Amino acid sequence: MTVEDLRKARINCHSCWYDDRWFFDNLTPGHDAAASTIRWDFVMPDGSRFVEPKWTILLDAHRRLVWSLIVDPRQRHRYKPSSMSKLSRRVLYLARWMGKTGYAHFGELDTDAFDQYLDDLLIDTRDKANLSAVYLMEHLTLPVSLGYQAPVLAKAGIPVPGSVPWHGMTAFELAKQLASHEQNPIPPIPDPIFLKVMTRALCILDEAEDIILQARHFADNEVLQVTEKHASDRKHLRDNMDALSDACLILIQGLTGIRVSELLGLQASATPLAQNALPDCIKLEPSASGLHEIFYLSGHLYKTTKTPRPVTWVAGLRPVGSNCLPVPIKAIAVIERLYAPWRARINVAELIIGFSRTKSLNKGVKAHTLSWVNRCQRRFFARSGIKDWTVSSHQWRKSFAQYVIRSDSRMLPVLQEHFKHISMAMTEQGYINADPELKQILDDAAVQSTVSLIGEMVSGRKIVSGPLTGKLEKSVSQLEKSLGNRTGEDRQRDIEELVRSSGMRAHHIRWGKTSLGICLFRQGTGNCTVGCSARWVMSAPLWSAARPDLCWECQNLVLDETHLPFWKDRLNKLQNDLQTATTNDDFALTQLCEQRLEQCIMVLNKLENTETTATENSNPG
Repeated sequence: MTVEDLRKARINCHSCWYDDRWFFDNLTPGHDAAASTIRWDFVMPDGSRFVEPKWTILLDAHRRLVWSLIVDPRQRHRYKPSSMSKLSRRVLYLARWMGKTGYAHFGELDTDAFDQYLDDLLIDTRDKANLSAVYLMEHLTLPVSLGYQAPVLAKAGIPVPGSVPWHGMTAFELAKQLASHEQNPIPPIPDPIFLKVMTRALCILDEAEDIILQARHFADNEVLQVTEKHASDRKHLRDNMDALSDACLILIQGLTGIRVSELLGLQASATPLAQNALPDCIKLEPSASGLHEIFYLSGHLYKTTKTPRPVTWVAGLRPVGSNCLPVPIKAIAVIERLYAPWRARINVAELIIGFSRTKSLNKGVKAHTLSWVNRCQRRFFARSGIKDWTVSSHQWRKSFAQYVIRSDSRMLPVLQEHFKHISMAMTEQGYINADPELKQILDDAAVQSTVSLIGEMVSGRKIVSGPLTGKLEKSVSQLEKSLGNRTGEDRQRDIEELVRSSGMRAHHIRWGKTSLGICLFRQGTGNCTVGCSARWVMSAPLWSAARPDLCWECQNLVLDETHLPFWKDRLNKLQNDLQTATTNDDFALTQLCEQRLEQCIMVLNKLENTETTATENSNPG
């Protein structure tokens, strides 16, 4: 586009191409306007602004790079509006560096220039103790993206680098080499602090009705709103409302594990809520046994999805016939009723609102933001006498995950579904692996899964197929001879001893909600660990690499008839994808679908043979 065309071009309904700032609509709750803004008017090293005429060429190149990342990314998913401030910080660092070092446009960048950028970055960060890969990656991502976006920029007439930055390494690969450690993981809240805060929050929740009545009395009494002599009463009420609201935020997050964006996205009921009624965002359904009622929290997922997606979370249960409310449900109902008069006054639908002014009970009422939630929770910690721990809203999610796994180590797939994670790897690596105790719990669970598998094979209840089948059947045959007529408890103990000494662990490989097979993992084996320097010390599969097209021919894969539904569904999906690719003349996708269809058919042939054998064994006559 020409300069004149760009002068008239709009980025969206809020911003034009030449505006000093680009504003985007942010659908994720809890973020202020700055989170979805790209600034072009920042200060350059010489004190001038980047939007001044002297930087016209460099500014235009950066604008086109950013726009290409938004509309035509060649490496990653499109930036979401809530990530625009992150992109803006990356632009600021790269543009200031180019201005300082005298590079006028991207076409002047070559291998030496990128090495110089790296040296300067390390000099800028040399005073930061325990420099993490995540921090470095923040400033390496945009130059790496420049390499991927070069064809798009060249098509627009923008000069592009003469070489790929850092020989094609990803930003994270490069950052890991340079950093003293990979990341500073968000820790869970320590157990003693968790219990102390939760106990305090529950005590305040028990006082909720009195505080709600005081708040309603104030909201309904116009005299109190304007009479100065009641200032002390207003301060006391405001303190009580803040304490109750803070407690509810902590109880909801700590006992459901939902993200802060999901918390702030909850909607209040359409009509005023009675004392014992359920909010509109809560649904009650019978359990499968019919003995309990399950409380489901309805909201939206904002992460790992392009647009907000309606989802539900299990938030509690009670025996049929009981009128007790689980703590998170009660907290949601309380916070809805507490602010009902103010919510109606400003006409907002969000459940989580509060006062933005320190002492006011009349003005500055609005929906909460992420930083506001953190401030509220830290205020509650301070009031609870906890001064040696800085809480953030995401720590409750970590604590929730740890309590779930400690309660039942088999709950990892359930936790994945509850957290709405794309893969189990995200759940295990992000929420479990940092805790040695939980890793041991998961290993014990894997041992029991292996014992169960071998026990079913010994008894003839399970027929399996896979590269390890022969070795397994040989071990089972030897076990049958050694176990003889021993009691069930002794047999279980002997099988467990064999499993622990062999180092073999059975892990169900879940893809989505379904198991595609069982991985009989042993250290130093598995297609998922090929190329991983730590493969000889790994005690479980590398879940981030595990996927059907990699696992199907792995020597560790074991299949039985329960895995047939997954592979049949995959076959149907691949057939539909192949038809679409053929219709669209997409040669690359056609080849990929044909290759995976061939893999799928081979797996199904093995499974159908296994199913036939199992049927024959169950009907010997």
